[in-house]
Amino acid sequence: GEKVKCTYIEIDQVPHTYAMIGSKPWWIWGFEMGVNECGVAIGNEAEWSNVPPNDVDALLGMDLLRLGLERGATAIEATDVIISLLEKYGQGGSCKYGVSRDQYSYHNTFIISDPKDIYLLETVNSHWVYRRLTDALAISNIYTIGENYDAKSNGIVEFAVSQGLHTPGQPFDFSKSFMLLNTRSMSGFPRAAWAGKQLANLRGALNAENVLSVLRGHYEGDLVENRWSPVSCMQPAVCMHGGEPGRCQTAATMVVDYHETEYKELLFTYWGSVCPPCCSVAIPFYNTGYIPAVLGVGTNKYSSDSFWCKVQRMVTDIESNYERYHGWISEVQNVLEPKFRKEALEVEAKAEKLLAQGEKDTAVKCLTDFTDACLSKVMAAVDALTAQIESDMEKTPGQIYRK
Repeated sequence: GEKVKCTYIEIDQVPHTYAMIGSKPWWIWGFEMGVNECGVAIGNEAEWSNVPPNDVDALLGMDLLRLGLERGATAIEATDVIISLLEKYGQGGSCKYGVSRDQYSYHNTFIISDPKDIYLLETVNSHWVYRRLTDALAISNIYTIGENYDAKSNGIVEFAVSQGLHTPGQPFDFSKSFMLLNTRSMSGFPRAAWAGKQLANLRGALNAENVLSVLRGHYEGDLVENRWSPVSCMQPAVCMHGGEPGRCQTAATMVVDYHETEYKELLFTYWGSVCPPCCSVAIPFYNTGYIPAVLGVGTNKYSSDSFWCKVQRMVTDIESNYERYHGWISEVQNVLEPKFRKEALEVEAKAEKLLAQGEKDTAVKCLTDFTDACLSKVMAAVDALTAQIESDMEKTPGQIYRK
């Protein structure tokens, strides 16, 4: 009988929700990405369609993602949760702080996984298609599902026909019917293609380390390789920095590394970082219900108490002279991340042994202490590098400095 207040609307609550780790903009209820205690991981992308978004306040795609994590114990169950809520409440509302919904609202695509299955769910208003994935795939701000899908919403073909987007009697192609080709969606093609190519090249050898390297990519070695700077235009890459033609940036990164284990606490390692991944360090988190408090601090005002704000300050410094300072953060990554990965294997083995001996509390403390230790080392490195760069900037002015 209770209600849950999402970003814009209230909906019916359910008797039980699952714990989760995830990342969200400070001003919304929903999540951009996350993983729940059952190992269901979801990420989403904004989609632009020939069909305008609903001009009403409804559930944001980020609300739907969080609700899928809260209510789904498997990937297909979370997919069904999102579909049922989409059909009941719809999606809509402003997706940008301080901007009206008629200026910035969109449809959503979701990748939904658990340790056994991965589903791709694409939506346009209350309509949807999905398919179960059997290979590596990258999504971006473009629809991916064409004629090959496992299920679709009732009446979607008739809806496409009514909008003049499908010819009756022809095979139904979701992406061709609904994709809007504009500057926003067009930037999604090279991002998805480049990331997909990297994943394909890594087929059979994917791990947290090389997936993170894909997320840090700027088309290195390709024709469209970015010569990025804050005073120049850029071709949005997988690792996005705020600049023209679009000021969006990668605000956080999640890599979920699943483990074959009988112990829930070790079901996954969540390697998370904040701000553009090429300028930050991934920290391990576990299925223990613990997140360091400093990671939950942050609004649209700078605060030295906020880990995200501290990293963002360092990133802004790096971007003031990217070619000069990016090597400095790379050195930090090359020292800390291999050390974290090596220690993670040792800590996870120790925790598994403790769990086998029935010492759950000690095992959980072992894991949470490791997260705290990694975070502490990253915070110290961020403080030191920020001070080093800002001292250097006094005698080596960058192209531009943004407060």
